[in-house]
Amino acid sequence: MKDSGRIEILHAPTDSEPFIVLDKPSGMPTAPLSDGDESALSFALESFPEAGGVSGRKSVERGLVHRLDTATSGLVLIASTQEFYDFISAEQDAGRFVKHYRADVDDIPSCASELGGFPPVPACVRAGTFRVESFFRPFGPRGACVRPVAEGSGRAASRKGGTRVYSTGVSLSGGKSRALCSITAGFRHQVRCHLAWCGFPVRGDALYNPRGDGGPMLFRAVGIEFPGFSLRVE
Repeated sequence: MKDSGRIEILHAPTDSEPFIVLDKPSGMPTAPLSDGDESALSFALESFPEAGGVSGRKSVERGLVHRLDTATSGLVLIASTQEFYDFISAEQDAGRFVKHYRADVDDIPSCASELGGFPPVPACVRAGTFRVESFFRPFGPRGACVRPVAEGSGRAASRKGGTRVYSTGVSLSGGKSRALCSITAGFRHQVRCHLAWCGFPVRGDALYNPRGDGGPMLFRAVGIEFPGFSLRVE
């Protein structure tokens, strides 16, 4: 699974496509906690200062459209104009901004019960291609992890589950050793947690794989698409 260890610019902004696509290495935060912190976003702003004028969800995030976990490598989309940011935000809300992920996984049917805090595993998930849906709630010390909230969750868990359903499409290959996943709306750790719930935790995932061996997490954002644009990488 490719991760060069350095950040790459895959798409520079133009008049007709005013956005940046970066390939972020594992170990680098997507966004700074405060101005001046090293991150994929700060790299983009140094390279394309015009993107600093965009107002996003948080002032420090500028035109950042979505985040990747620090341990996740792959594609990050950043708006370089306010007009594009407003456009892509509306596309996200409408479910037309799709993100694709690739994971090397372990086949551990008992994963959810070993980790604890999960509702019953959906019946569909041992098939080669399936979709899993849930609400989410924080879990563990200081909410370091998340857990799905779905049919069979207890009353206390259900009260913490929020009001939005999050969906992950999964296609297994390689004798159930690799998963290709897609989402539109995204929640923190969504794909990693959904895979663990289904019994296919990401290899090397210290939070969601009970057999973690301390190696690198083999999880990568490999594609983004929205009306008029599509990009895939290895």
